[in-house]
Amino acid sequence: MQYAMLLWPHANARYQNESARLARCELELSLRKIHLEHEILPESAFPLPGLRFEIPRALAAEEVSVLSRQSLLYGLFESRPDGSLFPVAGRAEVSIGADLPAILKYKGKTNEQFTQLLINLAFLSGNLPENPAFLDPMCSRGTSVFVAANRGWDATGSDIDKADLCEAENFLKRYLEYHRLKYRLRSGSLTLAEKKSARFAEFCLSDQRLRFALLDARRVREAFGKKKFHILASDLPYGVQHSGLSLDSLLLDALPAWREVLAPGGAVALSFNAQTLPLARVRALLEQAGFLVMREGPYDSLSHWVEQSVTRDVAVGVVPL
Repeated sequence: MQYAMLLWPHANARYQNESARLARCELELSLRKIHLEHEILPESAFPLPGLRFEIPRALAAEEVSVLSRQSLLYGLFESRPDGSLFPVAGRAEVSIGADLPAILKYKGKTNEQFTQLLINLAFLSGNLPENPAFLDPMCSRGTSVFVAANRGWDATGSDIDKADLCEAENFLKRYLEYHRLKYRLRSGSLTLAEKKSARFAEFCLSDQRLRFALLDARRVREAFGKKKFHILASDLPYGVQHSGLSLDSLLLDALPAWREVLAPGGAVALSFNAQTLPLARVRALLEQAGFLVMREGPYDSLSHWVEQSVTRDVAVGVVPL
C-alpha cells in the first residue's frame, strides 16, 4: 500500500525547501522504529509538498500513532490507485495545548517544529520506556520543555540565565491559568557540591511535571542524580560562550555529566551550528563521553541551511544498555 505525508508549510521559503529532506530522515527512522519494510518513493512521485512511501500492508493503529508524531506532518493519507488521497491521520493530540510552544517569542528562539524533530530523533533512536523523562540542560525560555510536555512526559529544563527562566515560568503560569488547567506550583533548591544550591520551580499537573532549574549545564548530575532521564535534547547556542567557555570546551566538560544523568538506553540529540562546531567534532566528544553515536543513513543527512552564518546539523548518541 502507498501512503502520502503532506508537510507542514513554513514561512521561510528556503527552509521549506530543506524541510522535505529532514522529514524524509525522520520518516525513515520512524518506519525503522516500528519495524516496517518500506520504500520511500522519489520526490517526483508526489506533486505536493510532502513524501510518499510504500509498505506491504495497511498501517495498524499503533503505527499510525507513531507517524502522527512526525514533526513536519500536516496530514497522513492513503494514496489510492486512482490518484485520490484518503485521510488517515492529522497531527497527534497534545497533552497541554498545541499552541503552548509557539506563543512565547524571543530572539534566537528555535522553531517549535524543528524542536519536535530534535526530540523525535532522540526518541526514535533510544531504547526508552513508554513515558520517558525529558531534560534540556540549556533550555533558554523553554520551547523544548513545552514540546516534550505536550507528549505527556515529565519535562525539565535548566539554564544559567535567570531572566530567561523567569520568563518561561511566568508564561507557563499565565497559560495554565488562562486555559483553566489545574496545577500546583512548588519551588525550592537542588543541592549541589560545595554547599551550593540551584533554585527550581516545578509545575505539577494531574499526571505530569514541568520543572525549570537555574543551573549550569555541567552540573545536571549533581542536581538531579544519575539515571533520572531518558531523553536529553538541546539546540546549542550558535557561536555564543556559556559561563565563560567556548561551546567545544563546554561540551567537553558537560557531556560526561549528561551521560550519567541518562538511564541505559537513553538518547541525546544535539543541534548546533556546523560552521563553528563541525559534526565530526561533536560526534567525537559524544564518543569520548561514552555515548554510542548514531551514524549513516538518515543520521548523515540532517545538515540544513538556517541563515547565512548558520548551517545547522544534528548529532545523536545513545547510552549503551
